[in-house]
Amino acid sequence: MSRHARSLVLIFSFIVLFALQLVGQEDSGWRISPTRINIQMGEDRPLQLLDDSAQELQGVIWFVDDSDQAEIQEEGGRVVLHAKAVGTVRVSAALGGEMKFREIKIWSAVPPLPPGTTNWGMDPIGREVGDLPAVPTGDGPATYSLEQTAKGSTYLRAVRDDGIQVWTWLMPEQSQDVELVCGDWLGGALISANHANSYTLYTVGKDGKLRWQYTLAGIRKGHAYNLQHLVHVLSQSRDGSVTTVTGLDGVTGARKFELTLPASYEKQINVQKSGKEIVCASKSSSSPIRTTTSHLFVNIDGFAYIAFTQNDWGLGTVKCAAESVIAPPDVNFTRDDRVLVWQIHPDGTYRSTIVEESKNNRPFSEPASVASPTGSIIPDGLGGVLLPIRWSHIVTAEALQGSPDELVYRIDKNGDIVYRFVLPKYDGSLHDEMVLGEGNLGFATRGSLLIAFNARNGKELWRWDSRLPDIEVFAALANGHCLVQTPTALVEVENANQSKEVFQGKAVMGWQGQIYRKHN
Repeated sequence: MSRHARSLVLIFSFIVLFALQLVGQEDSGWRISPTRINIQMGEDRPLQLLDDSAQELQGVIWFVDDSDQAEIQEEGGRVVLHAKAVGTVRVSAALGGEMKFREIKIWSAVPPLPPGTTNWGMDPIGREVGDLPAVPTGDGPATYSLEQTAKGSTYLRAVRDDGIQVWTWLMPEQSQDVELVCGDWLGGALISANHANSYTLYTVGKDGKLRWQYTLAGIRKGHAYNLQHLVHVLSQSRDGSVTTVTGLDGVTGARKFELTLPASYEKQINVQKSGKEIVCASKSSSSPIRTTTSHLFVNIDGFAYIAFTQNDWGLGTVKCAAESVIAPPDVNFTRDDRVLVWQIHPDGTYRSTIVEESKNNRPFSEPASVASPTGSIIPDGLGGVLLPIRWSHIVTAEALQGSPDELVYRIDKNGDIVYRFVLPKYDGSLHDEMVLGEGNLGFATRGSLLIAFNARNGKELWRWDSRLPDIEVFAALANGHCLVQTPTALVEVENANQSKEVFQGKAVMGWQGQIYRKHN
């Protein structure tokens, strides 16, 4: 169609729209998408109409209020706005006797848009569960958004880099507890629907079709993909006594292996617990206790790694009167405590390394120290791992004494401990995430402090005190700086004396419950 013919169509559309009900910016029923658009002269911006369940609508009449500023064209079956002059243009759409509009700001072609300017936004259709970038594949979406409507339906929305939604996928169950876990190496997305004592994983391909689903017992504690599309899933029973690592084919969902971590137990010999007291019993018993684990990750060698505790405890006494209360000094408490790291191979075999081991045989009333992973585990960049360990000082199995000691362990590719790097004492919640930058530069956060250290030898390089509680390391940058999430902003830190605020809000994506693409 010629530009002259398109102009005639727009004039005709303008006349027709006088008879339509003007709805304006009301977005109930259907809406123009994307929203909050900022473009520059000479640029094109595709547009679409979406209903309340994010389904794309057809048969729309489009027009602009000022054809000198912008015009609407059709390219490849999609409506495209072409920006011609600086200003604000109103784009209107008519459907079923209603008309709605969006105002779009057009900037000069030079200079570039100011940093932080919203390129486009996407209105949610319900409660936003999560957003994440898709793994680039060339022909797949750029971003995924998982949203849940008021009626309990869960939709996965796939969005292009220009803000156009390419498809939606409806989850076949109405679980209230859902998570958008991650993208996979094939450009798809992994979703978890969590139930009381199990959860179902759904993998949706980049084409919007369900690739597979798989239900596992327990709760999901972690996951990791390797480049051969093997997804490792860490599951644990709600009481923490049973922990498994399951290997699933990321393409088909077929189970490749399932490993059960060694369980931990407490044996009670001639005694039993009654509340906070220990009483004499006529028989012995054994009960499982919680296993503490790290997360999962896949290293450059293609193997998955996990750290966990294995505890063998025993309570007993030599002689006592039946059902009498036993004083703590008269109860013997034996402990055999270990922290292990498993290197899990794609065929389900593994190499086990003891990172820490301690044995104690003492009265129940005497203090002891026990080690456990705090959660994070990352590669050291040299084929090994960096693992934070907490040493808790306990009086009894239930009571702690004083503040714990926290360290970062480096374990090399052979399973040997290279160093134990002591972290500073802190107040507040634990944020144990670590990131690895270039040149063996590692970053960790504790309390208000960011600690930079040499990941090869475990020497502290500098630290930065934010004077704010509960900061969290976000990412290492190529320039040797570090991004840190504080309670109020994302901050770029260069060294102990310099920092600058980068973005207000919790993150660049998903801020204020909507997807935004920002210009940087």
